[in-house]
Amino acid sequence: MKCKKQCLTALMMLISLAGFSQALNSPYSNNGIGEIAFQGLPQNFAMGELGIGTYSPIHINLENPALLTYNNLSSFEVGLQGDFRKFSTSSTSMNESSLALRYLAMSFPLISGGKWVSSFALLPLSTVNYHTSSLDAIDNIVAQTDYYGQGGLTQLVWGNGFRLTKNLRIGIKAAYVFGSIENQTKVTLLQEDPDFGLIYASNFAIAHFEDDNYADFDFTAGASYKYVINENKFLHLGALYRISSEIDGSRDTRYERQSISGATGQIQELSNDEKISFDLPMTYGFGVSFGKFANYTVGVDVRKQKWDSSTPAEPGEVYRNTTSMSLGGEFIPNYESVSSYLARTTYRLGFSYKQSPYILNDKRINDFGINFGASFPVRGFSSLETGFKYGVRGTKKNDLIRESYFQFVLGATINDRWFIKRRYD
Repeated sequence: MKCKKQCLTALMMLISLAGFSQALNSPYSNNGIGEIAFQGLPQNFAMGELGIGTYSPIHINLENPALLTYNNLSSFEVGLQGDFRKFSTSSTSMNESSLALRYLAMSFPLISGGKWVSSFALLPLSTVNYHTSSLDAIDNIVAQTDYYGQGGLTQLVWGNGFRLTKNLRIGIKAAYVFGSIENQTKVTLLQEDPDFGLIYASNFAIAHFEDDNYADFDFTAGASYKYVINENKFLHLGALYRISSEIDGSRDTRYERQSISGATGQIQELSNDEKISFDLPMTYGFGVSFGKFANYTVGVDVRKQKWDSSTPAEPGEVYRNTTSMSLGGEFIPNYESVSSYLARTTYRLGFSYKQSPYILNDKRINDFGINFGASFPVRGFSSLETGFKYGVRGTKKNDLIRESYFQFVLGATINDRWFIKRRYD
């Protein structure tokens, strides 16, 4: 009981802190519906975002719903994500940081023995948070154009896993996708002053706003097969398939005349409730893992996304099909140790490689990261979760931006036998 109270207190603190946070900041989030978020939890994140073919009996798997069948306990998980990012161009650099509530998830068995396990989760599908600018000179007048974006899409996920035979399992995941994205383009006129440099040439700026709102459904199916080599070792295979789906929404556009301080003056409405849509790509992936129960697991995942059939969200955007790969594993020195806390701790390490679907200035944007983390046991099967990643993305060539970043995820996992009527002799 004491452990539960402490975990719930920590949960409330996490949510309170997250309420003052903002989403991940990246200039690359100005494309499509923004920065596509990783769909796993800290244990997957710390192993290089591994999860299609790697299961855990005490952690929820949101990537492959078939792997929910290994969760015979009721579970609740919550976590925060922090991000520290450096942006570099050929001439300058800057730093940004953010903190956000990353996920809320719970799972519970509906039929014992892993025959049917259900889960619910709330986590981001994408985030938009950027501010870039450019200068264009016409005679002695300079037009400063600022591009802003904020918002993103959230998923309310309902996953179900079913055990068909001792070793074969399937699952299906339905997600209600919703959220809003605001993009703003603001033009301010400047002029060159011999004494003060660039000064305002007008007391007003013109801003163009696009407010997008989405609400629709998305579906993913998964399967897994476990081959038992001997009583301790196993080989596990996993696969997932997400159908290509069109999420529908509406767009409001307007012009605003703003003062230099940003105060809104005249507003001109251009359109209301214009129908828009965005095509989420068909995704399929395969994963394999090998391990020894309660000691170690190593695995590899490969994911493919068919973006070339997606309709660009904006004119001029170019998409490509993408491949992402994950390699990682976890190690528990001695799960049954009573003398060493660190021997019961789970240590994780992994590597991730991802291709961005957007082609910018004829350049393909790729991401490489080194991941690591640990699960620290609290009481029973509950634990505190950590995951870290150092990554690099992009290039300074062709007037683009190179990002180097450090991310962390801090979370808590509570496992218990809920919804069971206790009997006493």
